[in-house]
Amino acid sequence: MIKRSGIAAVVAVALAVLATGCSSNDRAPSDGRSKSRPIAKLTIGSTQVSTLDYTKNNAGYGSGVGSLALEPLLVLGTDGKIKPWLAESWSQPDATTYVYQLRKGVKFTDGNELKASDAAFSLNYYRQPGSTNAYNFPSTLQSITATEPYTLTIKFSEPNAAWASAPTRASLGIFGQSHFEAHKATFGKPGTAVVGTGPWKVDSFNPTVGAELSKNTAYWGGPVNIDRIAVKFFSNETSQAIAFRAHEIDMAFPFDNRSFAATAGTKILTAPGPGDQGNFSMNVLQAPWDDVHVRRAVAYALDKESLIKAYGGYAEPLDTLISPGLLAQLGNKNDVDATLAKVTDYPFDLDKARAEMAQSKYPDGADATLSVSDSGQTFATTSQAIAAQLKEIGIRVKLDVQTSEANSAEVTGADRKAIRAGFSVWGAVSADPGEAFGYSIGSANATQGNWNATNWSTPQTDALIADGMRESDPSKRLAIYGDLLQDFAADVPFVPLFLIDATAALSPEFAWPHFDGFWRFRGPWALEIEKAS
Repeated sequence: MIKRSGIAAVVAVALAVLATGCSSNDRAPSDGRSKSRPIAKLTIGSTQVSTLDYTKNNAGYGSGVGSLALEPLLVLGTDGKIKPWLAESWSQPDATTYVYQLRKGVKFTDGNELKASDAAFSLNYYRQPGSTNAYNFPSTLQSITATEPYTLTIKFSEPNAAWASAPTRASLGIFGQSHFEAHKATFGKPGTAVVGTGPWKVDSFNPTVGAELSKNTAYWGGPVNIDRIAVKFFSNETSQAIAFRAHEIDMAFPFDNRSFAATAGTKILTAPGPGDQGNFSMNVLQAPWDDVHVRRAVAYALDKESLIKAYGGYAEPLDTLISPGLLAQLGNKNDVDATLAKVTDYPFDLDKARAEMAQSKYPDGADATLSVSDSGQTFATTSQAIAAQLKEIGIRVKLDVQTSEANSAEVTGADRKAIRAGFSVWGAVSADPGEAFGYSIGSANATQGNWNATNWSTPQTDALIADGMRESDPSKRLAIYGDLLQDFAADVPFVPLFLIDATAALSPEFAWPHFDGFWRFRGPWALEIEKAS
């Protein structure tokens, strides 16, 4: 029986059932947009970003330069429903076709008008094989084409209910095709950067220093609330926090919230997830994780409450791949609870963990190396805590610290057996329960350029993934995902540990009244920043 942690009740208030189609001529960019007096400058602290070409690396896209300059077709409103953005209306004429009508008169910051051909080119560029953005596009997607100057048509080989919310993703921002073709060799690099339709344009970009942006005075959505935005890159969060305390930056999106808050001398802005979750993944192609009894032993051996403390708090225990809050879109609390009650749970129990190890191919224990991202101290402390807990059941691990880019390259590389186990934080790429973390499972994602770090899949699971995408009836989708969660729990290729709060550090000079767990899905989020009253 699944352990209830109250997540569904907390998270559900931030969610609403997503609409599958809409038509609107409303030109106001967002119901969360700031209406305060103009801000001269906002300075954001960020981890280093090597490129603005998000087929090469999408680190920092949601909170960084990309989402301020490039815009998606649609957004989530503060009520959790899909709203117009670059597309002023959209429809689904049949089960396998989505059609988007783009706004007329929208200009890129180089003066060229946005056309459906730009949108088609951008999305097809992102979905090319080997792209770090390829996981956003299901294998059943057949074509993305400009069928009219302002009409974009996306076709699938079979129904895909989850695609309805896909165009809200920050990593699918539209860029100018003509700018790309004029700068193919240097696209996304310093001196070229990217050209979008957003409220801000990129004036400069340096992978070691940061980026400078200025407001787009011809922005289609009306007056822009911030004149200039500076994004400063830091090699670690401690230096970011020191800069925050010294008033050198106005905001940041830390991982290690507890340490950041203490060093920066600030309170952290928080909201319920389910945007990110912490997991311990195990590559089923690699010893000792190739034994299901070892994986079950690990699931029993990891004390989630202790790991949350090691992580620095700002999280709640999580027992399932798909959080109860995401499933709340498919049914009421009783329906979700009934579905999850059928899913195998692994409460912290060392006796059961040792019993599973005794049944495995490694009854006397095993040695392994865990990869550790250098994205923040919280990754190191959590990984150290995991190592200590695994030692209790005879699994002796070494920790290998690597850059986040090196870690991404390992997970998405061609040698699938070389992917090491480890603690990771995964972000939801969609507000749809089937797609939010769908990139982490299934045979289609256990390939080069994709993100199934465990390489786990079964024919039945692949079939359930496909069924969940095809089915549009919410109650039937809930039943499908209940079966999928049970398959996953039986084999436990990774252990869901905790659901992470959405967090941000913000100077008391500013306010973000509509901050919530889905801020990344609302287009250029800095439009919501206000001067504090």
